[in-house]
Amino acid sequence: MITFNRHDLVWLKLDAVRHAEYAGPAPMEPISALSLLHRWVLSGYPLIVARQEDVLPHCLRVGLAEPPSWGKKRLSFIVNSRGIEKHQQGPNLANVLPGLPQHWQAGAVALQAFLDEHNIAAHVYGSSAVQVLTGLPCLTESSDLDVLFKPVSWLDAEKLCLFLIALQTEYPEFKVDGEVLNPSGQAVQWRELHRSFSDPNSKLMVKTNHTVKLVALATYQQGFQCPVGSAA
Repeated sequence: MITFNRHDLVWLKLDAVRHAEYAGPAPMEPISALSLLHRWVLSGYPLIVARQEDVLPHCLRVGLAEPPSWGKKRLSFIVNSRGIEKHQQGPNLANVLPGLPQHWQAGAVALQAFLDEHNIAAHVYGSSAVQVLTGLPCLTESSDLDVLFKPVSWLDAEKLCLFLIALQTEYPEFKVDGEVLNPSGQAVQWRELHRSFSDPNSKLMVKTNHTVKLVALATYQQGFQCPVGSAA
């Protein structure tokens, strides 16, 4: 069975739009939202897999992130998973790097070198990923780079967060946001994880494919002992 993880990308078959259901959050007439979805899918653009909370079997909650030129709305839809034509993870940072803004390049190259050295997988999501995959201008002056980091050990997760803090100091114009995903499928915002290093009793806001909840730091750390790919 195919597993759809948060931040994955899916391309919907055009005829599947007819069976899609608008799920908010923007106050919008469903017919207008579905018309926008039809235009998006017709253009060959990807949708973003969201958290699958309260979703029926064979259904999938996906998001449509409009670029500024389209209105910059964030829309959610429930679609039939059988209507998925293509499915992939977000693009690797290495593949996105050449298309990033010029003033980000030095910081992005340094980040990629660190990831290569420590063999940490990193997939880009958010505006940068949408811009690379659609060719639409999505990044603005206030944008940051959203990255899903996937270290396989707790030691690498610690090194990663410490490196990102140093990176932001050395390259303040290169703003990195994103999450650290452990092998058990628990994701934590990297700055929040870094803050927890000073308090072993910390609670973390952990996101999985289906839930959001507070989890003890020790519990999150234990997730690095799970087999890679056993997403929650």
